[in-house]
Amino acid sequence: MPLNMATFIGLCVMLPLAILLGVWLCEEYMFRRRTFVPTTRVMVQCDICLHQFFCEKDVRLPRCPQCGNLIRATHV
Repeated sequence: MPLNMATFIGLCVMLPLAILLGVWLCEEYMFRRRTFVPTTRVMVQCDICLHQFFCEKDVRLPRCPQCGNLIRATHV
């Protein structure tokens, strides 16, 4: 069965791209299956300047790094 030159070039281009796509999808699937590591930090938003930042869970009154306001942290 003779191959046309355009078909041969198309296969030479598409086959490696299909292999790369398969490897990339497998890597993404394996990356998303990794276990979740809980953190000791929570996201807090300042009531005055609306700046969002991370603070430790055990801090009762975190201070906003942008405006210096004391924030009552409500941890869930």
